[in-house]
Amino acid sequence: MLNKKFAAIPILLIFALAITGFAYAHWAKKLTITGNVNTTELDWEFRTPISCLDGPGVKDYAGDCEWDIWQGDKDIGGPTTLELVDTDGDGDKDQLNVILQNVYPWYFEAITFHVRNNGEMPLEFKKVIINGQEFTSGTPTVFLDLNNDGLDDIKIKYLNNLGKQLHPNDWIEVSIFILILQNDAIEGQILTFTIKLVAENWSP
Repeated sequence: MLNKKFAAIPILLIFALAITGFAYAHWAKKLTITGNVNTTELDWEFRTPISCLDGPGVKDYAGDCEWDIWQGDKDIGGPTTLELVDTDGDGDKDQLNVILQNVYPWYFEAITFHVRNNGEMPLEFKKVIINGQEFTSGTPTVFLDLNNDGLDDIKIKYLNNLGKQLHPNDWIEVSIFILILQNDAIEGQILTFTIKLVAENWSP
């Protein structure tokens, strides 16, 4: 007959293994997964052609505050200079500078330009910024005091594209009306203002 002392050893061994097995069952291993995500690009640009109503050799147009427009018999005003500028260095022209020369009270000009979606996703134009003034809907009319004397020099009507959706490589045509006001048209001045657009990605 086995000694009771020795008979207790297997029981102790089983108990010890059970404890050890419980500890092993709680070991863990971390699995790490790494990867790359490529995002797409939202981008647009002003494109030529850009046209003016009062071009070289064209008789001047005049208007009134209600945008009634007619062509006169004199070629005095102009030329209007248009500059496309890349303000953020990404290679896309994102600002239009308009430079008015030899203008006078009630001189009228109309400018047409093109905007193209050159990014990789649909976009929607949410805002136009005209000389720092922001507009988010409709066809806004803007009064600008370009010589900072407290009197408005010109009146601008932005005709279209707010809320327009563009798919990649699509383009739209945009027009603006410009009227020189009577209030403060100082002789010999060159009047300059800027136009910028703000777009967001569009999703249905």
